[in-house]
Amino acid sequence: MHIEIERELHNLTVKAVTHGRLLAEEWFETGCVPKGTTKQVILETLKKLGRRESFEGVNDDFIAIIGNEIRRTLNEYRDGIGDRAVTGNVDTDWEQDKNVIKLVNLAWRWKEFRAAKRTLDDKLAAVRQMDVILSGVI
Repeated sequence: MHIEIERELHNLTVKAVTHGRLLAEEWFETGCVPKGTTKQVILETLKKLGRRESFEGVNDDFIAIIGNEIRRTLNEYRDGIGDRAVTGNVDTDWEQDKNVIKLVNLAWRWKEFRAAKRTLDDKLAAVRQMDVILSGVI
């Protein structure tokens, strides 16, 4: 593999690991509690992300489940705020409830993690595809 590709993959991995760790830390600070059948998987995976252990099981579907839990929890505070927080931006300048502010910040961190993980996954897929293309040429 070319050194520039390795360096880019390294940087993308560092960014994804960092945002994953921060997402896990902020999740547990907010006291956000997942509900339903995915509760245990979410908590275990967030603990792994917090310990920088693994991206195993962290795919787009899992990331969407986490986002839905953040959205649901925020909507319990104020109808619609969770929807806005996970799809756009929420101005918290005038917000008085510190829990809402923490959850809105968690939604922002989730979006940062989702973007970092998708970028890493896309780059890895491109590298794999290039290997396939090059093996057919050589």
